[in-house]
Amino acid sequence: MNTTLKFTHGNKVGLIACSDGVRVENLAKVEELKRVLHSFGLHVVVANTLFRKEGYFSGNPKERAVELNQLFKNTEISAIFDISGGDSANQILEYIDYESIRMNPKPFFGMSDLSVILNALYTQNNSKSYHYQLMNLVSSDGAEQQRAFYRTFFEGQNDLYDFRYHWVRGNQMSGIVIGGNIRCFLKLAGTSYFPDPSDKILLLESLSGRANKIVSFFAQLQQLKYFDACAGLILGSFSELENFNEFPIVEEYVKEISHSASIPIIKTAEIGHGSNSKCIVVGDKITL
Repeated sequence: MNTTLKFTHGNKVGLIACSDGVRVENLAKVEELKRVLHSFGLHVVVANTLFRKEGYFSGNPKERAVELNQLFKNTEISAIFDISGGDSANQILEYIDYESIRMNPKPFFGMSDLSVILNALYTQNNSKSYHYQLMNLVSSDGAEQQRAFYRTFFEGQNDLYDFRYHWVRGNQMSGIVIGGNIRCFLKLAGTSYFPDPSDKILLLESLSGRANKIVSFFAQLQQLKYFDACAGLILGSFSELENFNEFPIVEEYVKEISHSASIPIIKTAEIGHGSNSKCIVVGDKITL
């Protein structure tokens, strides 16, 4: 995978939380992240809806959407990084100004619960969005992530796009990437934001969930006829599942329910919630 996104020194970037607001006790980590971005030569613009104000939220749904819309409209902003997660991102979907974003496109980065926004931007605008958690830059693998980020987005290399994987079934796949966190992606089912799987590569990963929960999500996708239409399946990391050594249960189930479609499947430990995770672009074509 290779995209044309490339930052230069002096670019402005936005930080926002469209899902659950960032906890105030994480302020030091956010400040560390800002210092890293400044060291790259980037100027950081912080949205008014970043930290929690009341309960879980950095603002009500309209307020969060307004801040996101303003970052897209701001011609000085080169990219938007959402560093949140949780459960609240789908609240803002109806308030996003997709027409304005179509007129002012720019890269949007996020993952986990932000999967709903990555896919909504694709279905509504045919936009490309980046499934990546910027807080990886200040994680336990921060030094390596910083090197890979700089080489990828300043020097035009593929460090963050090249992920290791093995084939579960088949030996090639090609198509536009959709999906993300399996639980959050399924929030879009039945809405106009849920992407058509035809000829798409479906990415699925998860932080939480033992085998019974994850299998139930795959069953729902089967009942939605997703596996009958998609061109391939990327299984990312399933953190809790793998910590309990239960991934083989899910893998066998996935192979069984997708057997009639015979879709190619790969498994990677480098896309998901791990601090070593790479970047994949929702709405972009990938060939493996």
